[in-house]
Amino acid sequence: MSHIILTGCTGTAGAAVLAHCINSSTIAKISVLSRRPVKQAEGKDKVQVLIHKDFNSYPHSLLSKLEGASSCVWALGISTSQVNASEYRVITYDYGLAAAEAFASLSPAFNFVYISGAKVSRTPGRFTPLFARVKGEAEASLLALRSEHPGLRIWNVRPAFIDETQSPLREGPSVLTKWLADRVAPAFRTLWPNGVTPTGPLAEVLVRCAEETAAKEDVVARLGGKGVAIEQGATLGVVIENEGIRRLADL
Repeated sequence: MSHIILTGCTGTAGAAVLAHCINSSTIAKISVLSRRPVKQAEGKDKVQVLIHKDFNSYPHSLLSKLEGASSCVWALGISTSQVNASEYRVITYDYGLAAAEAFASLSPAFNFVYISGAKVSRTPGRFTPLFARVKGEAEASLLALRSEHPGLRIWNVRPAFIDETQSPLREGPSVLTKWLADRVAPAFRTLWPNGVTPTGPLAEVLVRCAEETAAKEDVVARLGGKGVAIEQGATLGVVIENEGIRRLADL
């Protein structure tokens, strides 16, 4: 029975992960870090919501409440259209790195599952979009943390179009956002089916990564294949493309 840390639980992917964890018989405790109360967590005995305002800082008083956790699914994120470039970097890069470094001490082997995105680049060019460049830098820096924290296992997961229309769980989407999603999602499912990942199967794969305890060579044997790349290094580092997500979810 595991203890898992979640962020971004009012958003599309994070809300789906929280729902999956609540219904999982193998997860005993869920610690949600959030700036505000999370409706989906209300009345759920195994969920503790920790109101946390500064995702660059993890004081001992907070880490003590996370004691015993062995994994985190980092779903905290924002669109480049909602903030300026410097704010986007803080939220997308700084917050995730600070968390992974702080959480590495919580367990001898800690799985940090970072929700990245399709078309992310670790070797950006002149015309690489902001999101692809910053998330690529975050992926690389997370993997580099393994040299300082040998027990830290990094999973960079790159979904493409996340389809929430069949099981909407996130809090507060605007009427316009929902209207657009209801029309865009069916088109994507028809025209680009391999680029679509429903929230339920995505959550299943993310939690599977978070709960993985096998040695690196066993992970390679079990999960290796199309859409999954194993990084160099003694400690586990994995990149899962959207193709790999769909394969692991049997889509």
